[in-house]
Amino acid sequence: MTSDTLHALALSAGDHMLLAQLTRGGLVESWHRGVATLTGPDGHVLEHWGPSKRIIYPRSAVKPLQAVAVRRAGLTLEGAALAVSSGSHSGSAEHVALVEQILGGAGLGVDALQCPLAWPSNSAARTAATEQRREYFNCSGKHAAFLAACVGAGWSTHDYLAPEHPLQKLIVDVLEEFAGEKVLHTTVDGCGAPLHMLTVEGLARATGKFALEQTEIAAALKANGWAIGDREAADSLMLDAGLVAKVGAEGVYVVGAADGHGLAIKVADGSMRAMAAVAVAILAKHDLIGADVAAELSAKVSPRVLGGGADVGHLEVMI
Repeated sequence: MTSDTLHALALSAGDHMLLAQLTRGGLVESWHRGVATLTGPDGHVLEHWGPSKRIIYPRSAVKPLQAVAVRRAGLTLEGAALAVSSGSHSGSAEHVALVEQILGGAGLGVDALQCPLAWPSNSAARTAATEQRREYFNCSGKHAAFLAACVGAGWSTHDYLAPEHPLQKLIVDVLEEFAGEKVLHTTVDGCGAPLHMLTVEGLARATGKFALEQTEIAAALKANGWAIGDREAADSLMLDAGLVAKVGAEGVYVVGAADGHGLAIKVADGSMRAMAAVAVAILAKHDLIGADVAAELSAKVSPRVLGGGADVGHLEVMI
């Protein structure tokens, strides 16, 4: 596919709609523009804000789908280990222990990881850390699962991130199956793994299909929300509410309901501040969560606007 064709399919500045705005002292201070698409259990688009057929980088929002590929390769993880392999953890001692557990089960150590060196994002772990380590990187759980799956399948591990590696080809197959579309472009994600573009509706469709069909993985995520991030992160809060949710870098957010509804959001400037609140509003609008749950989640995921320690504004969802 030519570069001109890809640019025509990708989101452009004029595609984005106003999703939320932040007020302070009764006036709007900031705006969050982006696109969002909600699909039904049959995969069809129910409502969209901005074009749904533009392609985006889903980033870590597809980690649960990568976990499906790992399972199809023959690796059966359970509980918190399965959750951390699908998550973007914060490098806490508990997270690192799970990463080491996955690697150890395959006879590997952390030196096999090819994700970048990093400091923990968890504050307690960051204080205790004396150097950057690969197991602190938020994608190290996924990388550990990749490596363990390769060992179990008899595949090479030194090139497990190469696009032509059997595991990476299997991941593409899973993405295309769940999204109901072909991957049109591939680059490199921040962790070093191949990153495949999907349409906004394809990402929503894939997330809904995952939540509907991959009940064992979904159950592990819901039971161990702490393992995919920090305990108070939006993903964990959504999982506690019975939804499958995953954040991706640069303002990407997906939510899947057990009945197969799927939601994908991409905030134009990559800001993470508004996406979970927008997701809650869309889910509530379509009666996918009750009013009480919506109010509780909104209060937890919406940022406070403070002035001198007091509330002086709020985030207003505009969908």
